[in-house]
Amino acid sequence: MSGARTSKPRRSRAQLTTQFTTVVGMSLTLFLLGMLGLAGLLGRWATMQLRTQVHVQVYLHRDMSQAQIDATRLALAADPSVAAATYLDPEEAAAELEAELGESFVSFLGYVPLPPVVDVVVRPDHATPEALSEATKRFEATQGVADVAWHSDLLRAMQDGLDRLMPVLVGAAALCLLVALALLNNTIRLTVFARRFLIRNMQLVGARPRLVRRPFVAQGLMLGATSGLLAFAGTLALLTWFQGQLGTLTLPWMGALAGVFVVTGSLLGAGFSSVAVNRYLRADLSQLH
Repeated sequence: MSGARTSKPRRSRAQLTTQFTTVVGMSLTLFLLGMLGLAGLLGRWATMQLRTQVHVQVYLHRDMSQAQIDATRLALAADPSVAAATYLDPEEAAAELEAELGESFVSFLGYVPLPPVVDVVVRPDHATPEALSEATKRFEATQGVADVAWHSDLLRAMQDGLDRLMPVLVGAAALCLLVALALLNNTIRLTVFARRFLIRNMQLVGARPRLVRRPFVAQGLMLGATSGLLAFAGTLALLTWFQGQLGTLTLPWMGALAGVFVVTGSLLGAGFSSVAVNRYLRADLSQLH
């Protein structure tokens, strides 16, 4: 009688320990998946930051009036590849250059040798060698433009580096994803393994496979949803840390992200639980030991 009273609390404590271990393992796995997504966002942000540094120098004819210069600048700014177009006055540029050099070359030459220039900032989605080549052709065809200069070799080297790095990053992300899913599968299988004899007892009393599977799937849903919330909390902390790079975290965006974690955890928990239970439903008695 006393043994029956003490066995139930022991089983309850063991079950709670197993569930706690499962939640921790699933939370870490989902957190790892979140880190993969965060790494992708940071990589995209870094790529965009590099592309926002692409500038094109558009040189204008020296004999243009200020009205003609303004018209040319507005025509350049209207191009779909241009984020901003700023006119650089030759006299101001010469004064800055003299301040840096510490010598007055204008008084020595008797005129300002620098031509009027429009500094064009290219949109990140157009900062590729192919798109920028097309854009420079349009710049050259603009009235008042004498020449167009841009660092084609540097941009092509940057693009080639990104093209070489992207397959490596995608492969590493895919490998980490497979490892995370394998860890999640093993964690849930250990949970079902601890209750494998309960599955056999339910079969012996005539329970159908769907009835045997139902409580394990429900438990997988609950543990997966809990793990998803914990993984979301950890990911949200890191997103807050990198808020300057990723932008402001709005409430709808955070709600959608929390939903993704909860739904993903629930589906993975239920799916792997169903697979693990099916394994023991088909196993014979010798395979249970």
